[in-house]
Amino acid sequence: MRTIRAEPRHAVGALAGCAVFQGMPEQRLEELSRSMEWTVLDRGEVLMRTGEPGEDLYVVAGGRLNVSLVGAEGTETVVREIGRGSTVGEVALLTGSRRTATVRAVRDTLVGRLSRSAFERLMEEDPQSALRLTRVVAGWLLPGSPPRRTSAPATIALVPTGGIDVQEVAAVLGGALRMRALDPVTVDQAVGAGAARSPAGSPDERAIADYLDAAEVEHPRVVLIADHEPDSPWTERALRRADRVLVVAPGGVRPDRAARRMITRVAVVAPDVPRELVFVREAGRPTPGITALWREAGDFARQAHLLARSEADWTRLARHLTGTAVGLVLGGGGARGFAHIGVLRALTEAGIEIDRIGGSSMGALIGGLWSIGLTPEEIVEVNRATWHEIRPLKGFTLPFVALHGSRRSRLAMAEAFGSRRIEDQAREFFCTSTNLTRNRSQVHTSGPLARYVLASMSIPGVVAPVVDRGELLVDGGVLDNLPVDPMSRTGVGTLYASDVSPPRTFSVDLHWEDAPGILDVVRHKMRQSAGTAFPSLVRILERTATLASDRAAAAQRTRSDVRFIAPPVAAYDTLDMRHLDEIVDVGYKAAVDAIADWNEENR
Repeated sequence: MRTIRAEPRHAVGALAGCAVFQGMPEQRLEELSRSMEWTVLDRGEVLMRTGEPGEDLYVVAGGRLNVSLVGAEGTETVVREIGRGSTVGEVALLTGSRRTATVRAVRDTLVGRLSRSAFERLMEEDPQSALRLTRVVAGWLLPGSPPRRTSAPATIALVPTGGIDVQEVAAVLGGALRMRALDPVTVDQAVGAGAARSPAGSPDERAIADYLDAAEVEHPRVVLIADHEPDSPWTERALRRADRVLVVAPGGVRPDRAARRMITRVAVVAPDVPRELVFVREAGRPTPGITALWREAGDFARQAHLLARSEADWTRLARHLTGTAVGLVLGGGGARGFAHIGVLRALTEAGIEIDRIGGSSMGALIGGLWSIGLTPEEIVEVNRATWHEIRPLKGFTLPFVALHGSRRSRLAMAEAFGSRRIEDQAREFFCTSTNLTRNRSQVHTSGPLARYVLASMSIPGVVAPVVDRGELLVDGGVLDNLPVDPMSRTGVGTLYASDVSPPRTFSVDLHWEDAPGILDVVRHKMRQSAGTAFPSLVRILERTATLASDRAAAAQRTRSDVRFIAPPVAAYDTLDMRHLDEIVDVGYKAAVDAIADWNEENR
């Protein structure tokens, strides 16, 4: 941890972008910056630890910090990341309590320390600052407030592999993203010949840092274009300052030895920085299986498949990098999930670009079909063929594992998805299943589409579990029928959720004292009595499987950061697949009405 004298224009720019000090006159910001102590944290350094006295407020002027909660056994869990313009230490400063979290630098980070006494003087001179700080804290503590998301990256390192022309990539990305691109040439022009590639600790080090700090303050986004050589001092500088690393590769090309060396170097220099793959291809679809080879070479959080000359693809990447991507979550609900197709059609007609979809159970099927490039109309026809011709729930079997055999279900998924893999699709998708072996909800962002969509739809006892590397996977709706949290963690800016599992009643008005025997059931069905029929075994299993997730979904519906669409589908049975077109229309009309309401609110 190194104390430095921050340039006034850098410090003032950082303070002006902080919510606590917004609206403060520039002269007052200059005075405030001079009263603060400015410190550089190296990657991995700890700014504060849980339990320490909380006497100071810190402002992040550049870089990125991880905020972690410490468990009973001393294990740390990262709960959020904060970047430039954020504050940390607010709770302890306001309450006088000890630190409630441990904060560590993810990359080289510049922070300004405001002592309690300096903050008290500030409150006397500008009482609004205390109010703004209180609002920052209260915004996260109020019921229904959204969970803290990762802030959008301010500094991005572009790392070339496979002979990719990274300068051209930076130029195209710059057309979709407000940014300042820097490479060794631009740094040398500003600092001095040879400075950018000078060894670490050289006399130019401070001047380079000041120049890059200024760029981060003056521009909303900075892109550092790395060299092709993994051991280049400039590449290391770019990686040490990055909030996000984009490893750029030509589409359809396997990772060679040089690419693997670069990926290894990235992991060594920036181990805690999110790393993503960007494949750029000239034409056609992504090459099957190539993404998996690159993911095996390194630990990547996600991947993007871009056509070199597709403005829409580059704009989608730009939305992701600026935290303005649009996500859509599709919940489970059996046949009621056909309404998701209508929701997709309405959103598309309204010009709402969906950047990624996540789904559970029937929502996994609809979202998976969207991910392979199908239109809503084509998704309808695939479902018609699946449920009306293949009929995966038709054949009963001896109930050793489930009531229905898995052959028809596997055939249906193979017909829909073939051998496609999740990570090879240009449209980003995930689905959830419930891992019985590990007793947890599992999010699938890679692997065979057919296998994991089938797992997400396998109601326990009705359809056999899917065996995946020795583990048993069943319906995602058992633990998370509306996977809003996994989507929120991807950092989307706008989140839509189509909820087709309304609160349900599960009762009968028959007058049997005990559950009916087989003759009672037969007589009851033959008479078609007016009373409510005793629920079938399939429906009892389905209801039992979703009890926990129904409670979780009820809590999700209170979230203020999600735009919910709730098609009125309660009248349709979850396992009655005969009303496909009718349910699609119900979803379409519900989404059209919801979009109109949102547009009215935003006027």
